[in-house]
Amino acid sequence: MVILRPPTVLCIDNEAAALSLRQMLLEQAGYTVLPATTAVAAFKLFKSQTIDLVICDHLLPDLTGAEMTHKMKQDRPFVPVILFSAVGDAPPGSEHADLFLNKADGPAEFLLKVADLLRPNRITEGNFFAEIRCDQRPVPAIWHYTVQHLRCNEILGWSQASSETAAIHAARTEMRERGRWESEKNAHKIKD
Repeated sequence: MVILRPPTVLCIDNEAAALSLRQMLLEQAGYTVLPATTAVAAFKLFKSQTIDLVICDHLLPDLTGAEMTHKMKQDRPFVPVILFSAVGDAPPGSEHADLFLNKADGPAEFLLKVADLLRPNRITEGNFFAEIRCDQRPVPAIWHYTVQHLRCNEILGWSQASSETAAIHAARTEMRERGRWESEKNAHKIKD
C-alpha cells in the first residue's frame, strides 16, 4: 500500500515575518513546509530532503533567488521553482524558474499557482510510477518525466519529450523495462 504524503515545499526568504506568514498559509492549505532564511540553509535542505516545490524570494543577502533557482535546476531539474518577489518585473535569470510571481498578486493567486505547479500527471506500471510535467518556459514547451519505485523516494530515471503523449509513452517504456529487469534480478536470486 502506498501512503501519500502531503507535498513538501521549501520556502526561502530572509525576512522572518514574511517567511512565517507564507509558511502558515501553505500549511493551512495542507502542505509540509521547510523554511530557510539563507541560501546555505536552503541548499542543505534541498539536497537532503524530498522537495516537491521551491518558493524562493529573489532579494536575498547571500545569493539572488535567480542564482539559487539556476543552481537548483542544475541539481534537480524536475523540481518546480517559483521565484517570488516584490520587484515589478521578472529579474534577469528568472528564466530558470518555472514561474515568476509578484508578491502583490495576493494569497489566493499565490495558492492557486502553487497548486498548479504541484499537479503532475501520474501514471503507474507494475511497481513503478512516473510523474509527467510540462515546462512551458521554452517555446515549444518541453515535457519532463521522472520514474520512481512505488516504495522509494529515489528518482530512478528522468528524461524529456516534445509532447505529453511522447513523455507518457517514454515513461511507460522505461517502467516496463525496469519491471522486466527487476523480475529477472529476483528470478536469479531465487535460483541462487
